[in-house]
Amino acid sequence: MLRKVIITVILVAVVVCIAILLGAFRSTSVAPGVDKPLSADEMQQLIPRGRELAMAGDCFGCHSQPQGPKAAGGVAIDTPFGTLYSTNITPDPTYGIGKYTRADFHRALKDGVAPKGNLYPAMPYIFTHITTPEDIDALYAYLMSIPPIAVANKSNSGAFSLPVRPFMNFWNLLNFPDRSVPENAERSAQWLRGAYLVQGVGHCASCHTPQNFMMGVDFARDFQGGEINGWAIPNITASSLAKHGFDVATLTQYLSTGIAPQGTSFADMHTVTHFSTSAMKVDDVEAVATYLLTDANGSIPPAASAPTPLPEAENPTADSNMAIGRRTYLAACAGCHGSKGEGIPNVAPAMYGNATLAMDSAQNLIRVVLNGIPTQTFTGNQRMYAMPPFAHELSDEEIADLSTWMRAQWGGQATAVTPSQVSSIAGSVR
Repeated sequence: MLRKVIITVILVAVVVCIAILLGAFRSTSVAPGVDKPLSADEMQQLIPRGRELAMAGDCFGCHSQPQGPKAAGGVAIDTPFGTLYSTNITPDPTYGIGKYTRADFHRALKDGVAPKGNLYPAMPYIFTHITTPEDIDALYAYLMSIPPIAVANKSNSGAFSLPVRPFMNFWNLLNFPDRSVPENAERSAQWLRGAYLVQGVGHCASCHTPQNFMMGVDFARDFQGGEINGWAIPNITASSLAKHGFDVATLTQYLSTGIAPQGTSFADMHTVTHFSTSAMKVDDVEAVATYLLTDANGSIPPAASAPTPLPEAENPTADSNMAIGRRTYLAACAGCHGSKGEGIPNVAPAMYGNATLAMDSAQNLIRVVLNGIPTQTFTGNQRMYAMPPFAHELSDEEIADLSTWMRAQWGGQATAVTPSQVSSIAGSVR
């Protein structure tokens, strides 16, 4: 009897798994009527609206290599299971989306399913899922209006080189909630617009929210930070942003230019400000800032002042680790960043008030000291010159002391950085 029960359970499990694999539990949220093509006049009228949405979604940041043609794909996305490469999203009929129908495009953004099969969640369909049909039409019209570029897509590696797309049905069953457009009768139209952009096509939570063990977004911890590609992703909840001195004006400035009193955008965030938020209408950027800075009670917390230097950093004991860190800063960093951390406009960002130093994790600071940052350009002809790597100039002990002192002096952080932390940071060029 027990054997029959076990066999029955196994058979039922196999049948259910096959059903999931074949998509039996997948439903579509595509609006009716999208099988009908848009007219040429309708497409033309939708282009400006679609461009704004494409900027908000950072489509070109993910689908354009830094030195490559716009929207032709090829950007590497590393995962524990292999490397994915972003695809060509120009209207090229061979390598791009030129053969996508209106309905194809809707299903890709709403359901995560393309003509070739399931998309991988590196394409943020979990967020574009809430986009209105009218806005998806606008995005479709805009992307079909950009120049087609005949650049072949790169082959994925690791597990993604195998025919595993059907198995995404299992992942979607557990990690693809049926989300909807945020609504709140007590919030302003500006807040509602920001919520729609942030929670939808802007997909801010895809980076700024922790992942579960399946690499799905843990929406229960919305915007509480995470880790991607060896970078500590900041917490961008309202309280955390206010703690780092952001108000609506300074957060709007940061998103619009990549530069604010809290520092400059770098690494993946520079891609966002460069390709996306700096190209958006300022009203939409302000809406995003308003939404992010509004707490659960509907209030915007007051922006905090820059952290006060800790006494042991301001007046370090002779020959202490703090004293060594301060001397290292004056010898290696002060020439560009200033002896008081004031920075030099269009040369080096200020350390005073810099949000990276006030993060609980020292990971990003250590990575920057080790590997440097290339010259970066920002809006309004602004730029920051390249910061050289110090991986071969300073020892682990010196970098640890330097990081400890900088965080205590300008970040209010009392936790010491250890040499073992420095040596273990991913991306070290040593």
